Amino acid sequence: MLKNIESWTTSQKIAFSFAFVIFTGSILLTLPISQLPTSEATYLDNLFSAVSMVCVTGLFTESIADSYTLFGQVVSMILIQIGGLGLMTLIASLVTQFSKNKIGFKNKLAVQEVINRGDARNFRSYIATIIKYTFVIEGIGMLLLSFYFVPELGWAMGLFTSLFLSISAFCNAGFDIMGNLSLIEYVHNPLINLVICALIILGGIGFSVWFDISNTFGFNRKMSQRLPFLTRIRLLTIHTRLAIAVTLFLLISGTIVFMIAEYTNEQSIGTFTFGEKLLASFFHTVTMRTAGFATLDYTTITPFSMFFSVITMFIGGSPGGTAGGLKTTTMAIIVLMIYNEARGQGNINVFYHTIPQRVVRQALIIFIALLTTLAIGTSLLLLLNPDMNPLFLLFEAVSALATVGVSANITPQLAATSQIVIMFLMFAGRIGPATLVDSIIRKNRAVKDIEYSKGTLIIG
Repeated sequence: MLKNIESWTTSQKIAFSFAFVIFTGSILLTLPISQLPTSEATYLDNLFSAVSMVCVTGLFTESIADSYTLFGQVVSMILIQIGGLGLMTLIASLVTQFSKNKIGFKNKLAVQEVINRGDARNFRSYIATIIKYTFVIEGIGMLLLSFYFVPELGWAMGLFTSLFLSISAFCNAGFDIMGNLSLIEYVHNPLINLVICALIILGGIGFSVWFDISNTFGFNRKMSQRLPFLTRIRLLTIHTRLAIAVTLFLLISGTIVFMIAEYTNEQSIGTFTFGEKLLASFFHTVTMRTAGFATLDYTTITPFSMFFSVITMFIGGSPGGTAGGLKTTTMAIIVLMIYNEARGQGNINVFYHTIPQRVVRQALIIFIALLTTLAIGTSLLLLLNPDMNPLFLLFEAVSALATVGVSANITPQLAATSQIVIMFLMFAGRIGPATLVDSIIRKNRAVKDIEYSKGTLIIG
């Protein structure tokens, strides 16, 4: 058995590892010690929850609060932490350290889709730093949230709720233990909204960004009086600057667009004060970056806002973090490629640097793979649910594939077959569609890169 596993491709090992953790989690959640006496969750519900937790999505058919005891909630929290962080780094470390042969393009792509790191050097230090950053950030988030939840729920339950929410937010999972309505009750609470938003952004921006900022500004700490701020910014890597720039653009533009579209909609934010509208719009924009929390009922927003949310969910967060989706830098490369093609420029330049063609090709592969998977998943949901709102089904499909977890409140209503489609989308979105396809289509022999005489095609 071990010899067979050693012969598997990197993609197969990654897919199997996620599947094994999901199956183990579903068994633990099904145990009587995990189930409340009033729980109505079946094994399929527990399996759905396990997939959603390990894939850090946030969709559910039966809520944590209605289904699981304290033991089950602890299991849920561990699955979220493993899915968002532990499994991601462990797989990458094992794959790169114990791979006997040189990692090829597809295997390298598989590892990058799991951890989104360009090379395999210094993994031990890399993982240790990730763990340190994670515990510190989640600990600070728990402390800040406890200022509200401890007075409301008492020391024990208040601290546990704060810890659960902090881990769920940093891992971009979107789960909570308060009920079925996510954070709608706290839509006007600045502390909870801003702390959750900060955790989501910190988890979704990518660890490599934080390492780069820490290293660059730590190196320049003694020279901070001599170096202008903009000069120090230019010392950051191209990836860091692009990820931050795209993230800021999406957060600012998303908040403005949502606020304008919903400003007079009394079913969503129309009755709020200006400050409350701004807070709700900002939270909505942040959580659509693959976080899954909700302070509004998404069935009440306008069709334009819902479709705009589909686009932002598809883009997702930044590489190297806990977020899902296409990723900010990948989307930037696609947009620049289209823009440059329209201008007749061959090279893609970012901050006075030319992006290698292999990176552009990889971005295009990921984009096509994700879009194709979304098309297949949405088509299946439309075929299986002809009487449901097509926009709601698209919303749910993108939410699953981009591991966002926000819902139009239709997932619990779906039949078992449709829920399996949603689970497949969550799984594909977490490990990467290209990784999933490569794990299914096993290569029995080496593929030769054959080149023939040049041929031409008419395109367009």
